[in-house]
Amino acid sequence: MEAIEKPSGSVPAQIVPRLLSLGSTGFTFRLNEFIVVKKVRPGQECNLANEQTIFDILERHPPSPYIVRSFYRTDKAIFLEYMTNGDLASLLREDQERDESSPQHNCFRWMKQLGAAAAWLEELGLAHCDIRPANMLLCPAGQIKLADFDRTLNIGEDLLSGTEPFARLLGDEGGLDCGTYGKAGCRTEQFAIGSVFYSLTRGYDPFEDQWYGPDHGPIRMEKLQRMEFPFTGDLEYDGIIRKCWHGQYKSITELAADIATLDGDAWKVTSEEDPLWVKERMDESEAIARSGILEQLTTF
Repeated sequence: MEAIEKPSGSVPAQIVPRLLSLGSTGFTFRLNEFIVVKKVRPGQECNLANEQTIFDILERHPPSPYIVRSFYRTDKAIFLEYMTNGDLASLLREDQERDESSPQHNCFRWMKQLGAAAAWLEELGLAHCDIRPANMLLCPAGQIKLADFDRTLNIGEDLLSGTEPFARLLGDEGGLDCGTYGKAGCRTEQFAIGSVFYSLTRGYDPFEDQWYGPDHGPIRMEKLQRMEFPFTGDLEYDGIIRKCWHGQYKSITELAADIATLDGDAWKVTSEEDPLWVKERMDESEAIARSGILEQLTTF
């Protein structure tokens, strides 16, 4: 649902915005226990518009339980469901001790859910193009949802930017695309998924356990471009990581099926969301937008 907000002058009760993150496209504020709003940064209107277009596409289909839901959209903001447990990147940074709630303990379930999310996007002809732990949000029930669609492209479009080590510039194998991130699609998505899998099974991102000095970033970029990847072992999931890094899967659906065979733990979300609850959040988001509160949101 998209609209232009028209201030009504009254702010819904119990709305005390709290800044959660400063993203490249927008500032994200928590509005209440169910809703956050991403307000566009000045100069990033095109990226926000792209994310809104992607949500328009997604909402033409039955929702995926592994994709974050948008409740309402305006020309300046997107209202989204609030994931109270944060993102996997924060969890990886905080989790130094391995216990039953650690990323390593839960990673197979999360990777299966990530695979299902990416495969669903692939079925719709889309590539997320920014799969990484920071964009994987944790629900209270323990499952993950993929978020942030400002970089999402149609499969086959040029991928103009990437975030190493979850993306890589093509080397000589890319032919005329050498030195670019190439075309969005199965290759780019499986590479990102492989790096996420590495991060969750190790507790740190690829090359994060090494330091090359002030030029660490460029050196890491060159290593990835030359396909000089971190060491992986002989476990079954290590084989999947290597196949992802070398682009050996023909589709994300094939990759997701491989991940799904790793263990017998239950991972699918079988409960259906309550349409009445969703409608209430949509109406609530619209009321907040029309109250004029977006104009009050600032990072200063």
